[in-house]
Amino acid sequence: MPVGTCPDCEAEVHVGLDADKGNTVTCDECGSVLEIVGLDPVELDIVEEDLDEDDFLDDEDENEY
Repeated sequence: MPVGTCPDCEAEVHVGLDADKGNTVTCDECGSVLEIVGLDPVELDIVEEDLDEDDFLDDEDENEY
């Protein structure tokens, strides 16, 4: 089974034999969601979460509902 390195904690991350570029895997050590950006050798990159405006509601906005 191919192995990559988590860019966040440097742990080994096993990637399935049928994995393709663009697939995501989760690091068992730190829980980071990682995108497969290379296959030979396996290269992984941290997936950045998209934050919406709703994620930044202040207390006043939350109390209106």
